[in-house]
Amino acid sequence: MRTAWPPLPHFASHGGSRVFKILWLMKRKPGTSMQDLIDYYEGTHAVLGTEFWKTTKLAPKKYMRRYLHPAQAVLTPAAEPGVEPGAEAPYDVATEMWFDRREDFDMFMAAGTTQAAMKLFIDDELRFLDRETTVTFILEEHETDLCAIG
Repeated sequence: MRTAWPPLPHFASHGGSRVFKILWLMKRKPGTSMQDLIDYYEGTHAVLGTEFWKTTKLAPKKYMRRYLHPAQAVLTPAAEPGVEPGAEAPYDVATEMWFDRREDFDMFMAAGTTQAAMKLFIDDELRFLDRETTVTFILEEHETDLCAIG
């Protein structure tokens, strides 16, 4: 059980907001359709998480799920070399959570990594996700305002 995350590298400020963001890339369980993944995640798992975080009063500032659909239908083979038509994507959903401060994230994770919380979330994730393929990232964002380009 992880209760402390390692220190982060220094992220230089470039005038944008200093929101702390974490991203999970996840794959659906074999035999689960993309629509079944979306229906279960939105109708059950996200609700479970929302209810849990309501009780702890440590909810993230923002909680988003982005379902990833292969773009072969709109990209030409020249634009995406090496991708076979109909190939399965390595991930199906990108889940992102935003926090105002790193300390808010640390408190959120401490509550979410108790034995009871881990059992609750892992047991549910095993119903629809291939947890062995999940990867986690801390996000460092840099934004370009294209409207400001003359």
